[in-house]
Amino acid sequence: MASIKRYKNAAGKTLWRVQYRDPQGKSRTKQPFQTKTAAEAWAATNTTALTQGTWINPERQRTTIKHLWDTWWPSQRHLAASSSRAIETSWATHVQPAWQHAEVGSVTTETAQRWVDKLAAQRSPSTVQRAHGILKTLLEEAVRYGYITANPCASTRVPARQRRAVVTLTKQQVEDLAATSRRFPELLLFLGYTGARWGEAAALTVGDLDLARGRARITKSATTIGGKAQIGTTKTRASRTIAIPKRVAEALAPVVASKRPDALVWSNQDGGPLTTPSRRSWFHTAVDRCMAADPTFPPITPHDLRHAAASIMIADGHSVLLVQRQLGHASAKMTLDTYAHLFDRELDALSG
Repeated sequence: MASIKRYKNAAGKTLWRVQYRDPQGKSRTKQPFQTKTAAEAWAATNTTALTQGTWINPERQRTTIKHLWDTWWPSQRHLAASSSRAIETSWATHVQPAWQHAEVGSVTTETAQRWVDKLAAQRSPSTVQRAHGILKTLLEEAVRYGYITANPCASTRVPARQRRAVVTLTKQQVEDLAATSRRFPELLLFLGYTGARWGEAAALTVGDLDLARGRARITKSATTIGGKAQIGTTKTRASRTIAIPKRVAEALAPVVASKRPDALVWSNQDGGPLTTPSRRSWFHTAVDRCMAADPTFPPITPHDLRHAAASIMIADGHSVLLVQRQLGHASAKMTLDTYAHLFDRELDALSG
């Protein structure tokens, strides 16, 4: 049974404290409370936790968010380089300054929500989601270790990310882009017809290709960090084999004919993997030329060639499952969520 007592602090102000015994019989004190009502409310909650066996030692609740980060982050070395960099940047820029000294027992849904709202007023939804996700994960670790009983971030509201509209190309526009480009036209054909990610194509070696069968093994990916490309795992950390259309295989044959199996299919002047094209790169120069020649040609990014490939596959009548497998989506639902409108368009044509 808890006892509530009144006392005065050094300034002579009347405050309240709660005295109780923990499950081991040790006497403990919680103070200060500004009012007796507040002390009684806390005592009632604490007594319930003691009775139900959910009570947590206050010393454990004093574990800081920084301590949780230092414990959790070393276990995430399996992440791709780009993901690691994004998380580290978010921690250092948004989470650490606000929370590193905070004790896990002091974090409430209200304080977490105020932080999210303040961040949302200054940053994009994707930035807020990443930062909130880090804090939520660390607090989930605190629950797992028994520092707190529930995650205060579980019910915080974060702004929804604005999904960029899917931009696609026709087969002719893919061909036009490749023909217009002064560099790596075969790479553009490969991306526009296979749906491989830029990084996956940049990491391809000659030995990954079987042009006779029209296949490519996707086992790694190049990530651009600090202006340099580094080869590591694929985005989903899963390998897959994709189909190479005959048109693309024929274009690739002379590109790889004299190269060793371990050589990159496409490389920079130093023999290393290509970086993701910048706005002033050869890729965007080719896009600008196509837009000048064709008013319907959209202002695309390299990733949009992946959408172009999906659109071409769907227009050719291929199933959701085949498109999913070719693109390396984790599920058919992801494929449908992204390209449902394209399948609807084909249904309209069929009923037409």
